[in-house]
Amino acid sequence: MLEQLALAASMAAFSCYLIWEVKRGYRLDVALYLAGMMIAMNLGAYLYLLNPQWVTYVLLGNSAYMFFGLAPIIYGRRIKYSKASVATFVVLMNAAELSMGALFFTWTTGQPSTLLNAVENYWYIGSMAVEMAFSLTLVESTQLRRYLLFLLPISVVSPVAFVRSREFVELTIWSSTVLMLLATVVVYETLYKERLRATQDTMTTLEVMTIFTAMMVGEFYYYLTSSWIIYDASMMTSMVWFVYRSIVGPNGKRTNYTRDGRWTFTFILLTFVMEWFMGGVLDFASGVLQPGLAGFTNSLALGWVPSLWGVPLDFLSLVSTVTGSQWFLIMMGTEMGLLAAFRLKELKRLENKVRVSLMIAAYAIYTIFLPYFSPISSRLAFIPYMWSMGLGTLGPVTKDYLFGIVGTYAVSALLSFLFGSRQICSVTCTAPLMYQGTFYESLKTFNRTSRLGKKTLGSRLRPWFKWVASVVWVTLLVAALMSFLNQAGVIDFTVAGTDITVFLYSFYFNFLWYVVFVSIPFFGTYACATQGWCSWGTFNQLVGRVGLFRLRVRDPQQCITCESKACAKACPVGNTDMAGHFIREGRFRSMRCVGVGDCVEACPYDNILFYDARHWIKEKISRWFR
Repeated sequence: MLEQLALAASMAAFSCYLIWEVKRGYRLDVALYLAGMMIAMNLGAYLYLLNPQWVTYVLLGNSAYMFFGLAPIIYGRRIKYSKASVATFVVLMNAAELSMGALFFTWTTGQPSTLLNAVENYWYIGSMAVEMAFSLTLVESTQLRRYLLFLLPISVVSPVAFVRSREFVELTIWSSTVLMLLATVVVYETLYKERLRATQDTMTTLEVMTIFTAMMVGEFYYYLTSSWIIYDASMMTSMVWFVYRSIVGPNGKRTNYTRDGRWTFTFILLTFVMEWFMGGVLDFASGVLQPGLAGFTNSLALGWVPSLWGVPLDFLSLVSTVTGSQWFLIMMGTEMGLLAAFRLKELKRLENKVRVSLMIAAYAIYTIFLPYFSPISSRLAFIPYMWSMGLGTLGPVTKDYLFGIVGTYAVSALLSFLFGSRQICSVTCTAPLMYQGTFYESLKTFNRTSRLGKKTLGSRLRPWFKWVASVVWVTLLVAALMSFLNQAGVIDFTVAGTDITVFLYSFYFNFLWYVVFVSIPFFGTYACATQGWCSWGTFNQLVGRVGLFRLRVRDPQQCITCESKACAKACPVGNTDMAGHFIREGRFRSMRCVGVGDCVEACPYDNILFYDARHWIKEKISRWFR
């Protein structure tokens, strides 16, 4: 053990020295030669352990490498310092540590080593951890250093270091998930804080998220097949990328996420894919999903149809099973809740601070605690306002559930009449938490710049909004009737064995909503409210439109003289004509207004205020006293 430790420490120290020399512009041909020499030495020792009789061939091989490797250095041209040559050096350094991992595996077990054996041991991981930590000290970019600080523990606190220990594997999976979640928040906040710059290190950010995604895919694949091969590849890639970026710096390709819709879409989509796999991994780790391919398919919420015609249904079942699971919602809530908390610090108006605080608390209580951890979780379907998002949310439509369903609509309609649809669309729904964090709130710029987003500007409802909302509502109502008749035994109709309302809920809320969310650069923000995709939202928006809620201004004259029209620019649903309404009527009300309050924050004169049941009651009392 001491001999192995001394050899590993010596190699790590020598590797750190080479990294330092390459960083300061040392001759790359010499560095490449020395890295190759470490590989040759380790492979020679490995072959000797396999068969001591091969010692002659080992010595001849090492001697040949020294001779033929030195000849180009002595008589040839120097290798130019370039990104390609540095990448080659880093790959060779990683190969040297891999060969050491294979050597130590055979040294301790007496068995021939495979590539996976070389990766899945603490000697390889420990040596690379030392080299990565040293490389971090050479980084000059603040943003890159911030990313690498998170990537270092995620890469080296690896479940494959002690792969035979089930407890260690589970512990590292949970810890790496937490670190990756925090790293994602840091990535979002870094981009957000630099949003006013003409360009940002966006490609470096995309590389980091790609590595995170590959790691999550690897862990998910492990639960399906009990193989770490994809995770091993992602871990080696992360280590190579780590050292390479430490030497050459951030990616030179730059853009700004608020102006480049294609890049932003790629980034959000990649993040969603990573989070989907992360949610699946946590579901496996917590027992929500059963390991193994057969166990996984049997755990899917909408079942599994093993045929070609069943591919669309299977894809929907795959996506919605994870997006509707408790750990995906917990993970998303943690990430988006932190971004919303950062936004909370930027708000100036007390009412907006209270609303955002309620929004964060509502997600924790209404979306997480009550359905999954509360003592009444099994009774929520029978309690008004606990049915959540309307028809088909918690199960089939039965006579027992009618009180919960009808009561939910009645209570929600009353609240929307009194306080506007903001009680759902800006507080208790899961959507506002995801739309109103710092990074995603800044994407409302695509309301004005994206092709489809521009077509939704203004408070007037477009005809296609009415068509979309009508189609969603007709399908849900027909499905609810069919589900009720099915449960009563009048008909026998399911979708591949799944109740039709459960199927439609999974399609609309666990699949289509995320498609709309990921497509913010093309749809704009709050597309669920501006394009009619959400049945629960359109119901409350309609009631709120005829209710007491509206926006008012204290002095319309100030709106006339205002040159910025900052209220209209700040609106996250694109109500660009609100300033005109303020000037003509002194108020603004629209089915599209969901009461986020960004206009109140943006008004340079503190001229806009919310008006709802509280103010109506106050006015009535004042008139009565007068």
